[in-house]
Amino acid sequence: MDSVDASLRAVGKHLEANPDDASAWNAKGVFHAQKREFGEALRSLDRALQLDSNLASAHTNRGRVLLALGPEKANDALKSFDTALKLMPDDVQILHDKASALHALGRTEEELASVRRISELAQNEWGVLVRIGDIELELGHFESAIKNYDTALGLKDDLVPAYIRRAIAFGMLEQWKDAIKSAETATNLEPENSEAWLIRGDVNLRAGKHNSAMKALKKASELDPEDASVENTMGMVAYKDGKLQDAVKHLRRAVLRKKEYPAALRNLGLILMELEEWAEAVKAFESYTSYVKDDPDMYDAKSTAYARIDDFCSAVDGWERARKLYKKAGDDAEADRVSALGRAARINCNRLKKAEKEQREHEKTQRRFADRYNLRRKKDKRKR
Repeated sequence: MDSVDASLRAVGKHLEANPDDASAWNAKGVFHAQKREFGEALRSLDRALQLDSNLASAHTNRGRVLLALGPEKANDALKSFDTALKLMPDDVQILHDKASALHALGRTEEELASVRRISELAQNEWGVLVRIGDIELELGHFESAIKNYDTALGLKDDLVPAYIRRAIAFGMLEQWKDAIKSAETATNLEPENSEAWLIRGDVNLRAGKHNSAMKALKKASELDPEDASVENTMGMVAYKDGKLQDAVKHLRRAVLRKKEYPAALRNLGLILMELEEWAEAVKAFESYTSYVKDDPDMYDAKSTAYARIDDFCSAVDGWERARKLYKKAGDDAEADRVSALGRAARINCNRLKKAEKEQREHEKTQRRFADRYNLRRKKDKRKR
């Protein structure tokens, strides 16, 4: 930081003599940003733009500072990058910055368009091609993703992330032979890469090769014992093999390692239902629905588990939630099914409440009788 401080002093001295030098104010903003003095950085960059509104580098640097402040500033950052691109439309670095802002905003299709433009301007950049593949994979464009990974690997054949993501894309297309081959290449290139072993295990599981899947997952677990997703996938291998108790053990470990892990909680709840461990299933589904609030199937499952432990009042709430979600999704048949279950649960709930009320009244009467009897005995004793 000493060199940055020295640069700040030098640019400050220059600005004392040349206060209208926009480039110097831009440089000052960059130096403050390097020291993470973002407020001072923005003030310097704004001053640069007041002096020269066509200074593309100041617009770009302003956007970078805003992004550094957090995703909530991404929209303002994007405006700065767009302004800079109007001045320098083919600047690859500014396009990269814009793509970062769009990524932070979750505007994936627009991010893809920006990265494709970068690829047009910077041909044969394998990193850009991998990024295009990653975005297309996220969007579900699996065949296009594979083409971009293949092109990137043609330029550089040791890109482990490309082999891993390509394996995922092949798996989504159920092209298991190619998926397994791509994952195996990744593990051969980087034997200590736990993610590569995890994906190798996952594609083998989905291809029905359970023994190969478990071997790969055990290796992934050795490399990264704290990876909850490894335990989750091991749990599903055990489940596919009919080893339900082993599956539960792995899934519980997954949840211990990562508390907010909806996929593992969902799997755990469903397997506990198969084991008819209804109370434990309820706990798993309660945790799941605290994180995922738009899954009607799991509200339905949760209510079923509640009903099996005779907690019909709690079941009513879950089936009503499921009904609304099914209705919203346009699945009228499922909405009608859970609505009928909810009505039956409500009847049983009311019966239970009535029975509990009668029981409390009975206990109250018995207490009063006992109190009168004990009072009479005390009086008799005093008379003697």
